[in-house]
Amino acid sequence: MRRTQTWHILLLMDDRYHPKTMDELMEDPTPTTILNEAAPPENVATLVRPTQRSLHAVLCEALTNTQALLARLEAGVTVPRQEQREIVRTLYVATRHQVKALTSCLELEGLE
Repeated sequence: MRRTQTWHILLLMDDRYHPKTMDELMEDPTPTTILNEAAPPENVATLVRPTQRSLHAVLCEALTNTQALLARLEAGVTVPRQEQREIVRTLYVATRHQVKALTSCLELEGLE
């Protein structure tokens, strides 16, 4: 039994989806690829958020990302040249201030 036949039999025994092999694609007279795939019908559209995210959600995400950046900077950063140290130090200080500002904003009452 050829290797591809064995592989095909194994695929039939498995319930999971597996993409076609190159041999199977070559056997198909008109293979569907991303280039020749039919356009979706007009009643199909991508899902987008109908409204903007709340300010609270945006601030929470920004705080999480800023805290992650601060943790990474505190873990240590190496730079090849001495003059780059000042830039990283400025980023570190600004990031600390941003964490404080975001935390303070999230504690405000009635922020919308």
